[in-house]
Parts: sequence; C-alpha cells; structure tokens
Amino acid sequence: MIFKMNYIKLIILLAVITFSFPAHAQNKKAVEWITWTLTQAVPSPVFFQDRNYIDARLQFGFRWHISPLNYSFNANKLVSSVSFFKVNPVRRYGGSVEIFADPEWTISAYKLSDLSRFNLGTGVRGYIPIAEYGEYLSLSLGAKYNIRESKTGTNKNTAAAEVGIYTFFGIFGLKFDYNFSSDSRYNISLNLKYY
Repeated sequence: MIFKMNYIKLIILLAVITFSFPAHAQNKKAVEWITWTLTQAVPSPVFFQDRNYIDARLQFGFRWHISPLNYSFNANKLVSSVSFFKVNPVRRYGGSVEIFADPEWTISAYKLSDLSRFNLGTGVRGYIPIAEYGEYLSLSLGAKYNIRESKTGTNKNTAAAEVGIYTFFGIFGLKFDYNFSSDSRYNISLNLKYY
C-alpha cells in the first residue's frame, strides 16, 4: 500500500511538472527537448546471433538510436539541411545521410561466443524514400563498426553492413545487420523510433 501511494504521488508530481512547463514561453523549447529525449530513451528490441564452431542460438537485447549529425537532401529551403541529435522524421526518411551511434545491450550473457553484453555500433547510414517521400515506406543502407570486447577484455571489434525498411512515418522498421565476425554473424531488430 505504501508503495502504491508513493507511485501515485510520483505520477502526480510528474504531471504537475510536465503541464506547468508550457505555461512559460521560455520553457517551451526545454519541454520539447525533454520530451524528445524521453521518447528516444525507449529502446528497440534486437535478436543477436550467439555462435561458436559447433552451435548457434539467438540472444535477445535492446538497441538505442542516436544521430549526432544528419544531412537531409529534401529539406525546405527556409531551414538548414543539417540537424544535430533531434531529427525531424520527414527530413530523415525523405532522403538523408547520417552519422549514428547505436548502443546495444543483451539481456543475458553470451554463452557460445564469449562476447561481452554491451556493444557500440557507429557508422554512416543513408535513407532512400520509396513511397510518399518516405512517410509510407523508406529504405536505409549503412556501414558501421562494432566496438566490442570479449568477457576476458580482449578486443572483438568488427565491421558490419546493414539494411532496413521503415513505414508509418519511420516509427516502425525492420533492420538486418551482417557482422563480418564469426562470433555473432547477424542481428535482426524491430526498429522503433518515436517522435
């Protein structure tokens, strides 16, 4: 019961804080960035291959998407083509190229390949609109470098290629990564990106 009351108080406090921000014009930008950051903190589910020379299995985990720099080919002439961190979905999926960082974490330890649970993929990704300027359907192609260690601390870095397909204004997508490593050859993720 005490836990339930504290939970209710926390929800009320967060609601008061959230709805009090828009009352002040100078805080509107802060609210926009806070809500953007909170929605980007929601991870996408990923299946990683865990394998050795005898056996293979799937490993479940999460991936976060960070885009420090995006250049849009279809930006309105009144706004800059370059975006930092906060990228409008129309600009991204309407045709763009970006530098990205994707932190990844598996729920349980790798049993077959002796990899650590954390991975950081960094690289370049391009988006190609297919239907309705990318709002209905778009494709991504990318090259990345996975920064990873084994459980013992040895370097297990590897290059990778990726392809993805996205729909519903870029909110939902399916992404396939091919790693040039024998420890974990591929990753398949349901790409979730909230705006």
